[in-house]
Amino acid sequence: MFLHRSLLAALIAISAAPSFAQTSPDSTALEAVIVERYYVADSSDAGDEDGSAQLVPGSVTYRVFLDMKDGYEFQYLGGFIGHAITFNTTTSFFNNEDRGETWADAINDIHLDKNTVAIDSWLAVGAASDAYWGVLKADDPDGAQDGVMFPNDGGSNGIAEGLLINDDPFAGIPLTEADGLMPGDSAPPASTSLGDFPECFNTSGPSFSSENFGLAVLGSVPCPTPGNRILIGQFTTDGVFSFCLNVWLRIPDSLVCDECLSRIEYYPSLNASDTTGLEGDYRFAFAPLCWSSDQQTADCLGVPGGSALPGTACDDGNPDSANDIWQDDCVCEGSIGIAENTGASVSIYPNPVNDLVRIRLDQATGEAISVSVRNTIGEQLLQVSLGRVSGTRTESLDLSTLSGGLYFIEVTIGDAVHVQRITKF
Repeated sequence: MFLHRSLLAALIAISAAPSFAQTSPDSTALEAVIVERYYVADSSDAGDEDGSAQLVPGSVTYRVFLDMKDGYEFQYLGGFIGHAITFNTTTSFFNNEDRGETWADAINDIHLDKNTVAIDSWLAVGAASDAYWGVLKADDPDGAQDGVMFPNDGGSNGIAEGLLINDDPFAGIPLTEADGLMPGDSAPPASTSLGDFPECFNTSGPSFSSENFGLAVLGSVPCPTPGNRILIGQFTTDGVFSFCLNVWLRIPDSLVCDECLSRIEYYPSLNASDTTGLEGDYRFAFAPLCWSSDQQTADCLGVPGGSALPGTACDDGNPDSANDIWQDDCVCEGSIGIAENTGASVSIYPNPVNDLVRIRLDQATGEAISVSVRNTIGEQLLQVSLGRVSGTRTESLDLSTLSGGLYFIEVTIGDAVHVQRITKF
């Protein structure tokens, strides 16, 4: 029997909200669908047989988040007649057969440091285990917590360094620096599934598509971090990954009235029947709910498939700069005031940044190093001394006290200065 919208609304209903006037629902409440490249498996990970022998080197673990306006909360993810929910790969989804689960909140947190459990494929409503919320690595306030995912047990081969330590730049921040796991004021809520069962997240398979599936929690789900982003799934595959989602959000109490709905519904596209009646006023098309990892993306000049990509040469128009390249945020920028042959290299990420920016130093040779943050008119807002540094070191700098905008991070290494522009949101 197919699930009806009215049944689902009853299953996730919450207590009556205060009565307020509502003029019209906010069609922009769902701001974005964020797909994070969480990890790239290497040959050590793929050699483990405790979790499964099916992991392929180069497999990418994706995490999918819904980014909502403040005050809105997740209610439901699923499929209806005429609106299938799909998760597909051209190969198979990796599933850890040792301690992995179909639902993230069913994974015991004490198993996250075992073999490849932490890159299992699953669906979620905010959870990354029974005790930890899943957050963007760039939003993770406590980095890689000791004793949670690391040290890893090394899997079937007993690798001394452990598994899941690959620092492939395609995945951004390494898991050893930010694991995307956060304990909240309370444990993530248990999810409730309705209708068809997604077998491909239980035993490795290529796809799931259903007009008769739903994932929800009783009531709605507040987000654990500022930014109002909720994790809805983790997917590991060596193939092309794609999905199409249908999502309901809970409208803030201040916008709910006696004779209107307390939810707002989003679909990749709308059918004619979706726009009739009262419910039609609360349904909106949001094309980013369909996504594929092989989508041809535009380059930094907006040209689909173009060559102006981060890391390639450009001209920033500043005659005093050198080695101009497109940055990760597609800003053309060169180096100013950087001495030659310092021996140390500097990486600053993520960019844009929310609160924590990380500064990685490689091949340092004992120079005194300090870090400063300046605004666009040159005022120094933060300054930290790192002392003398040798080898490799990563420091986190908290920018939560700064308002959104453009800033310059200066890393002084002896007599040399590395300057990088960042955007804080």
